[in-house]
This record gives sequence, structure tokens and C-alpha cells, in this order.
Amino acid sequence: MLSPSCNFYDIPQSTLPKSYDYSSNDVTSTVMIDNKTFNVSIVTYDGKVGFTVGMDVIVSLFQLEVGCLLLFTKGFGHFFYLKVFGKNGVEINYPDLDADEAEVAPLDAENEPDEHIDGCVTRFVRIAGEDYFRLPDPVSRKAKLHEGLKDLNIRFLHMDPPLQITNGTRREKRTNGRGYRYALTCWKKFMKAARIMVCDQVHYSFDENEQVLSVERVVPYVKRSN
Repeated sequence: MLSPSCNFYDIPQSTLPKSYDYSSNDVTSTVMIDNKTFNVSIVTYDGKVGFTVGMDVIVSLFQLEVGCLLLFTKGFGHFFYLKVFGKNGVEINYPDLDADEAEVAPLDAENEPDEHIDGCVTRFVRIAGEDYFRLPDPVSRKAKLHEGLKDLNIRFLHMDPPLQITNGTRREKRTNGRGYRYALTCWKKFMKAARIMVCDQVHYSFDENEQVLSVERVVPYVKRSN
């Protein structure tokens, strides 16, 4: 069953080829839904084997909702057939959906006006929104998210003591249809962990060598009185 903010879909051991050691090697599987195929990574996490990168594309493209039932049927090797059932238990078909949108996202072509790049470090400032946080194009490019979505290492340098966590990423198609932008998942949980409030001014940096996104400083929002 599809869960909110899920980035790992457990695969029962009984369905996996017994001759393959998933603990030491990640593989790319093929998942087919309504004659449309997608490349989805299979990785080992915390002793379990499951689908990761690529499932986000399926969830986004088919607009799957929390509570949908995903039924995988194993084919030959690492080939899987996928059927989707709605909350009412009725199978959902997508015969007219164009799967071309699910191709690996190209490099973002547009730049933000307020980044300051110092060698391998990119610094930028954002006003915290309530619902999401999009990464600047140069940051998503340096994080190589166009090659595949992944968890980013996050450091909260503004906290005492500093805290480090990991946070997932997602892609969204631009409104003009030309390429993709990238954002953090679970933004509200991120804000809570970082003690960021809506409308706070947040100073970020991204280190390309270390592949770390840092919150360096948070300037609290002060409501002006009339």
C-alpha cells in the first residue's frame, strides 16, 4: 500500500532471485504498468531489499494517492509487472497517459538570480514557505539529481550543537514544460527539525565536494506593526 513520503518499497525475499547478492550490489529493474516501462533501482536498506529511485517517477506521473494498493507480479530476472488499485479496491488503468514524461530529467537550464558561487560552495538565501522547498538549479545540477533522485546529507549549522540528517528529493516538471526542477521531500518535517518557521529568512550553502546541503543561518521573521 502506498504510504505518505515513502521512498522505499519492500520486496518480499521469496520473490527475488536466490542467486543474486543484493547486499553488495544494487540493480536496476524494469517495471511495466499498462505497457509502459520504467527503470527502478533495487537496493538493500536496513537488511531489506526494495524499490527506490524510479518509483517516485511512477507515483508522480500516475498521480498515485496515499492508500492506493500497488500489486507487483515478478517476471523474468528483474522484470516486474505493476497494477494499481484505488482506495475502493478497483483497478486503475492508464491507457492514454504519455510515459515520455518519465524519462530521466535533463539538466536544469535556468539559473537563480541570487546564488553566490565560491569554488565548490554555492550559497543562497530563501524565505521559508509553508509547503515546499525547491533547490536552486546550480545546486540540483551539482548534486547530480538529473542522474537520479537520492537522499541529501543535511547539516543544521545554525543549531548548537550542529545536527546532521538525510532528506529525500523529488522532481517536478516546469510549468512551461521545458525540463525539471528539484525539491526536498517532507518539507514540514525538515522545518520542524531545523526549527524554521514560515517566512523566516534561511541562509543555505551546498558543498559540491562533500555533497552536503547546510543551513548556515536563520533570521526569524518579525511581523511589522502598523
